[in-house]
Amino acid sequence: MSKGVLTLLVIFIILIPVGVYFGVWDFYALNIPKWDDHVLKAFIVEYSQAGSWQEKLKAVFKQHNEHRIALDRIFTWLDYSIFGTLNYRHLMMIGNLLLIGVIPLWYILLKNNKKPLFALVPIPFIWLTLAFWENMYWGMAAIQNFGVITLALWTIYLAVNPKPIYLALAILMGALTISTSAIGILILPICAVLLFLSGDRKRSALLALAGAAGIFAYFWTYKQPDTNPDSKASLFQLVKGYMAFLGSFAESIPVRDHFGACVVMGIVLFLVAISIASTILFRISRKKYSVKFERITDLFCLGAIMFILATGLIVVYGRAGFGLEGLITSRFKIYSVLLLMVAYLYVVIPIRGSFLSPYITAIIFLAVTFNVFSYHYHLVDAYNLRKYLTTSQFNWMYTNKDLEVSADTSFAARIVEKTPVFYTKWLPLIEIADRQGYAGNSRALMELYASTKFEKSKDKLIVKNAAFKSQRLQDSGIYILLSSNKRFYVFPTSRSRNTKRKELFLKQYYFASGFSAEIPFSELEKGDYKVAIIRQQGDETGILFQKDKISVDAVSQNKVKVNW
Repeated sequence: MSKGVLTLLVIFIILIPVGVYFGVWDFYALNIPKWDDHVLKAFIVEYSQAGSWQEKLKAVFKQHNEHRIALDRIFTWLDYSIFGTLNYRHLMMIGNLLLIGVIPLWYILLKNNKKPLFALVPIPFIWLTLAFWENMYWGMAAIQNFGVITLALWTIYLAVNPKPIYLALAILMGALTISTSAIGILILPICAVLLFLSGDRKRSALLALAGAAGIFAYFWTYKQPDTNPDSKASLFQLVKGYMAFLGSFAESIPVRDHFGACVVMGIVLFLVAISIASTILFRISRKKYSVKFERITDLFCLGAIMFILATGLIVVYGRAGFGLEGLITSRFKIYSVLLLMVAYLYVVIPIRGSFLSPYITAIIFLAVTFNVFSYHYHLVDAYNLRKYLTTSQFNWMYTNKDLEVSADTSFAARIVEKTPVFYTKWLPLIEIADRQGYAGNSRALMELYASTKFEKSKDKLIVKNAAFKSQRLQDSGIYILLSSNKRFYVFPTSRSRNTKRKELFLKQYYFASGFSAEIPFSELEKGDYKVAIIRQQGDETGILFQKDKISVDAVSQNKVKVNW
């Protein structure tokens, strides 16, 4: 096989995880705002109505929770300006493309350390998985949480590169990193420390001044948000949570105790990180590098490790009040995977001669295995999230019994692009079922309803079913319909992961039998409700009311304190 053909084959293999990643993203992504996404619509209103450039600048950089999300707002305005409406799928796409920006950086590091293109193959398999599902399908978070990582890593790389132009670019990119997420304030100080350790005092001082200016600008007019509960965790629990955060990539490994696996792998990665950092500090102190780029690689990896470990401390301190399990959630998992990728550099770069290809081949096998585990494990999360988003939109759109969207001709109402959602086909069926008890063409609804339990507690309706079996994806599944004299509500049911490994990997049975839902009364208006099941099975829809009814008294709404 010629060298050119081999190169094309390697490029094709590298593109496989990229294609799979965006294919899965496209299958589940919706133009529906989630939580903080709504603030971007408010930003467009504020920016459009701003009378001066100072007011426009204030709208871009104003505080959002503990963050400055200028990068989100810039891309939001660009999307709105280009297309005439805002589409959250576009924002998700931009965020996911920012995630891709890490791969060329690893290519540069490997290439300049005299490694073949083949050495890059494990990286996209490790980096592009469904483990990041929450950020993947959340417009604002995709740009913020993926963008800050990519910008931070490139800032470190530019800062430790001795070329003068790179220092200016590092400062500019560092400023953009600070304007993307609160964690970005770490980057320029970290870069200053790296250059100080390397003996470049002048550049270190410039970066320290730039970092101080960035931190001052960040906290100018800053107000501490009152959103996170105080942590009551002990020191041991905090350490355990920190290790789980560092090892959270291991959640998808098919073992019984997923949190325990994360803790164990976190301890391993922490020790590896300390070992790498100690080795780098020793080499820097001796100032003996046979190849110029080895120093750049060492400084970059030390900076990445400092960034990851410091971020872990901040996240654990700020989020432990929500429970330790929350520290391995999807939105934080990227730091664990990044630490794994830094460790990969220190496994591969020192290898020379005929041992290189067998080592990389073995690592590729492990990377592909991890990639498969991740998609199988987190597909259920993506499925449940899509159902949550679609039903949430249904409930805020249809607030009357006629299932008509109230006419709103205001500027704000026209900002978000109107895109069709599958539940629009339900509307005539819901009205028919509300009158006569049944509508549609899905079979075995009577048996399904009979095997489902509805239990009313003090503050919520609990729905349980242990018999339902279906492996259909996307919008298929079971939904709960509530009907009062004033309006309808639709709520999703959640599926659980199939823990039987043979069924999961050999038969592609992602879901365990049954479904469940907990519908808080705080999300309902006061009234008496009939209860129905909606079964969506491919293109078939069936709706069935039976005798179950619930009565909801006035319940106080659970309102989260925000500063936006």
